[in-house]
Amino acid sequence: MINPRNLNKEATMKTVQHRVYRVWIVAALLLIGIGMGAAGAVLAADYPGKSMLMIAPSKPGSGFDTTMRAVVLALTQEKLVQAPMTVMNMAGSVPGTAQIVLRYSNDPNMIAVMSTTGSLNYATGLSPYYHKDWKPIARLISAYYGIFVRQDSPYKNLGDLIKDLKNNPGGTPLSGGYSDDRLCYGALFSKAGVDITKINYAAFAGGVESAGVVLEGSAKALVSTIDDVMGLLESKQLRLLAVSPGKRMEGPLLKDIPTFREAGVDLEWDNFRYILGGKGMPDYAVKYWQGTLTKMVKTPTWQGMIKKYRWGDSLLVEGIDKFLDEKQVVITDVVKKLGMDKKAKK
Repeated sequence: MINPRNLNKEATMKTVQHRVYRVWIVAALLLIGIGMGAAGAVLAADYPGKSMLMIAPSKPGSGFDTTMRAVVLALTQEKLVQAPMTVMNMAGSVPGTAQIVLRYSNDPNMIAVMSTTGSLNYATGLSPYYHKDWKPIARLISAYYGIFVRQDSPYKNLGDLIKDLKNNPGGTPLSGGYSDDRLCYGALFSKAGVDITKINYAAFAGGVESAGVVLEGSAKALVSTIDDVMGLLESKQLRLLAVSPGKRMEGPLLKDIPTFREAGVDLEWDNFRYILGGKGMPDYAVKYWQGTLTKMVKTPTWQGMIKKYRWGDSLLVEGIDKFLDEKQVVITDVVKKLGMDKKAKK
């Protein structure tokens, strides 16, 4: 016969063994957690450690390229980052964002620059990726737009041009870039009550190319970021009717030019540029760059870049995700009005 007392002893021993096993498992997990935490602390303390890859997802000389090289120069000259920083250009914003998402998403030693163009590419369907597919770190600058005409143009102000666009949109051709410049023209003239679907808009790769058709007389006005065609303004080949920021700009050639709002159109517009990391960038790396870039924008080197390129100094760290959410809605709306949205292409 089986002794009941022996059964109780065996059951008690098994219970004790199970408890011991559980204690061992919990202890092991705690040790692993402590080890991972310690490793994370070491990584954070040593970051960035090895060299940083600084991606400008466009060709040399572009706005992306100029911005990223200005960042590297300021960080180097002000001794804010000790690790080597290498700027890498890409063929364009669409393949560039694809590489950032597909290749560098979990690389803490990669940061890149992005702008309004990223939101535009997503809205038009050129790219399946947008700001939720990477980690926005900080908005740095704003590039502002102007409406330019030839020096001998009959248009004395923005109102004169808008009047012709309302009365004869097809006979009042405009020129500008095929990406963010087009957004500005769509936002401005739709706000002014013009049927923008009837405007003949000649799209080019950049401001200088776009200015050519204005100078030869094929287009009545040019929409461009001011820094793109500043040389033509300085040489008095072009004349400004209005500029896009919320207040008048500084400098002898710009201080007397009215804003869109002053010219009668209630709109403020810019091409914002911001720094991003991969979607899987760890928190310590994000915080490092937010802190470092916040210090950078206050330095003499960076402030010199702001003046040189006539950028708007528009640092934004807290709330950048909300800012990009709101901008995506606005840009998508303008794209729809222009008939460039995904649905219109189907």
